[in-house]
Parts: sequence; structure tokens; C-alpha cells
Amino acid sequence: MLWKSLIALCVIGAALAEQTPVFLWGANSVAKPSLKTVPQAEFAKQLATLLEDHMVVAFEENGLSNKDFLCSNSQSQSCYAQLQGVSPKTYYTSVENPSEALRSVAAKREHNSIDASGKLVTPAKCSVGTALFVSFEDAAASREDSLESHDAAIAAISKQFECKVAYLYLAAPSTAPVVQRRSRRSTAATTGGIIWHATNQFQIFYTALLYNGNPVEVTGMQVTNSTTPATKFSVALTTSDPTKNISFDVIYDGGYFSLSNLAYDGSNFRSSGVNAPTTFSYSCGNLTLDSTAVNNMYNTLSFKSLQLQAPFDGTYKDNFPFGDSWDCVGFVTPGILMGLFVVALLLVIMFVGVCWMMDINTMDRFDDPKGKTITINAAAE
Repeated sequence: MLWKSLIALCVIGAALAEQTPVFLWGANSVAKPSLKTVPQAEFAKQLATLLEDHMVVAFEENGLSNKDFLCSNSQSQSCYAQLQGVSPKTYYTSVENPSEALRSVAAKREHNSIDASGKLVTPAKCSVGTALFVSFEDAAASREDSLESHDAAIAAISKQFECKVAYLYLAAPSTAPVVQRRSRRSTAATTGGIIWHATNQFQIFYTALLYNGNPVEVTGMQVTNSTTPATKFSVALTTSDPTKNISFDVIYDGGYFSLSNLAYDGSNFRSSGVNAPTTFSYSCGNLTLDSTAVNNMYNTLSFKSLQLQAPFDGTYKDNFPFGDSWDCVGFVTPGILMGLFVVALLLVIMFVGVCWMMDINTMDRFDDPKGKTITINAAAE
């Protein structure tokens, strides 16, 4: 029974694993037989060696397959005219979960994307030991046009890095981390409220600000650059009461900005969930932050229709328009969790049923029709 369960688990695991092609260039790598799938652990070990003295940039193409590398345009030229000329290069026809292999060995990971103009949305810096995952945001009319434009974009971006870089061109995983696969939402309206700008560095919009249910009037905003490596700058919202200002730090890490150390009226508020990619604006219809407990008492600071952004990009203009909204509402609702629980329960029942069916055996002994029948004497007491 045990070995049959293990076989079933192996079959399920093999079905969930993704085998996709990988094109690697910019560094010497070990070639593998074309008909052999490179295991995830083996590929991860190879990438760990590269990260010791290289930066690894992984371009993730949606639905990439071996057939795409045979693509040709209307002039019968390869869609990968730029990638054909790179060296050294290695092509793996089948690698098990290549993106997950890179994530498992990279201590520092960053995420970026290429817009329709073929440029990185956020400028990237060269850093040895860093794994940079780059996705594509454009939507070309045909697959051939899309691959050809991506080839040109990859070639242009590859020239921007000055340190030793190893490049990967691979398929985007079907299930990606939530932090890099959120859907873009409509930009929240910035009318009928209050907006504060700090050149092209930071801006915040809200319709109402309440402290323990009482309105707070903000009269100005000051931004101070920080000398602390982790903190990029600090923001102070001055109120009508000069002794009570709202202050918080803005931190940049891996293409995301976040708020920390938010304080007001002597209370520190929890703001760990306020974060978004620098190309997006953080948006929340009703954000209520709780303070740490003081004598079992909690204070609340509430923003109505909040929207803020710290682009960390010198190309932005003063009083820039907000980027697409990164909403505070989660994508996993109680209904989705209930559905996942029911599906998991049905899968368990199916798995147990299959195991029981596999354990059904034919009887090894039968009654002999020509032999003496079995007689059971029953006497009444």
C-alpha cells in the first residue's frame, strides 16, 4: 500500500513540474543532451556557481516553447536575430522549473518589467550576486511580432550592464509570486481631496484624515533625504498643531517602496502592509492603521481614498501623475479560500479512492463445485 501511494505522489509531482526551454548566454555553462531534462536541483547548483561572480538577469517569456525558437517573420528571417549573435551561449531544450531554481539560490532578488517601448520600467543597477527577473508588458498583434520586439529589447537592455552578467531567456512560470504578478487596476481619482507633492520624489493624496475618529488638518509636507542606507527619505506631514506632526520613512528595496516608522502624537503605527512597486501607486479606499498598545489602549489613524507613490526614478517630472493602482484589497477572499479547501478535500478523497482501487486483488481461493459442500449444523438452544 505504501509503495503505491509513493508512486501516485511521484506521478502528481511530475505532472506539476514544468519542463521548459532555457537559453543562457554571457557565461560559460555545461552543455546537456538534448533529449534529457535537466533536474531543478542540478540547474540550481549551476546557477549558484554563476551568482558567485555574476549578476543573473532572467527574461521571462509567457508561454515560451521550443517551437518559438524556430519562429520567422514575414521576411523569412529569424525572430531572434539579435540572440543568434551572442556568445558564449548554451541552449537547454528542457529544464525543470528554471525560474524556481534561480529563486532558490539567489539571496538577493529583484523584479522589473519591459514596457511597450522596449525599456525597463525601473532603471536597474549592476550588482554581482543579484538575480533580476524581467517580464514583458507589451501585447503585440502576433506571436512573431511579439518575439521579434522582445529580441530587440533584450539586446538593448543587455548593453546597459557593465559588470559580469549571465542572461537567461526562459518561460515565465504558470504560477508566479504574488508580489510580481498583481493585475494593474485603474488609477484612483485624485479629485475632491488633498494632494501633497515633493517634486518628483514623493506625492500623497487623500480625501480625509482621521485620528481616533477626529479630523486632522494637514498644512504642509516636508521631505528629508536620509543618510541611513535602508531608508531613502523621511516624510513629515505638518498639522495645524505644530507639536503633533505625522512622520514616516520611505524605504526602497528590490523595485518596491514601503512605509515604516509611522508616528503621530507619540504613538507608533503599524504600516508594514503599505508597499507597492515603484512604477505603481499604492491605493486604498479606507486605510486604518493601529498603534502599538499603551496601557491596553490603541489609537487609530485612518486615511480615506489614500493614494501615494515614490517612483525613485529621475525621469519622472514634478507633480507627476500617479501610476496604475496597487490596491490594498487582497486577491484571496474567504470565498476563494473555501473553494480551495473544497478542491483540496476532493483531491484527497480521489487520491485515497485511487489507492484503494489499486489495492483490489483477485481472490486466490474458490469453492470447488465438484467437491463436498460445506455443512453447518445449527441447533436451537
